[in-house]
Amino acid sequence: MNKKVSLLIVSVILAIVAFTVTTYLQKKAINYVPTIKCFIANKDIDEYSIVSFDDFKAVDMPIEIVSNVRTIKDISEAEGLYLKSKMYKGQILLYEQVDSQDNLKIFNSEEGKEKIAIKVKSSENGASYILKHGSLVNVYATLNNDYVLNGVFKDFEKQMIGDEYSGYSIIKILSQVKVLSTFDENGEEVEDLSERNIDTILVSVTPEEAQFINLIREVATFNITEL
Repeated sequence: MNKKVSLLIVSVILAIVAFTVTTYLQKKAINYVPTIKCFIANKDIDEYSIVSFDDFKAVDMPIEIVSNVRTIKDISEAEGLYLKSKMYKGQILLYEQVDSQDNLKIFNSEEGKEKIAIKVKSSENGASYILKHGSLVNVYATLNNDYVLNGVFKDFEKQMIGDEYSGYSIIKILSQVKVLSTFDENGEEVEDLSERNIDTILVSVTPEEAQFINLIREVATFNITEL
């Protein structure tokens, strides 16, 4: 009797195991969904941030969902690169979203605008605030009044200092422009430095603004204030 019971129990167990294995294999064969490893942001990340492994988590996504995009499958391929635009929590990291610092200087120019470098380091600069990529600034030009007595400057906000012919004018040439990049006196791109340590900024301007800045570049001193 005990032997029969034992055989019955073993048979039931084997039947359950066989059923489980068969069901699993059927599901894998019939309902198998191929996946691919992706990296998804685990928080909101600002534009121009360096890609860091700590800011992303690896997940297996169905290939059908991401078949038309170039996902980064190994975070080491993106670490050290910079985000072109802000990422939001839950977004998948794509090759198109990252690039080197040098390439970011010319990336995603606004329609109808061009990028221009403005040297802002001078003895007059002494602000203590911190400039970084994305900072909004006003740009001023200081130049001799001799250059301000013609129609080119009539539409600019300006302040006269001294007499009409031997004094100087401070002219507001750009309002609320975003700093795209900052550079030191060696031409190396730097981030998060005080304005007194920054030699040059890169901003996006209209062709007319660029033409004007280039017109006065040799006779003007440029200063900035952060908003």
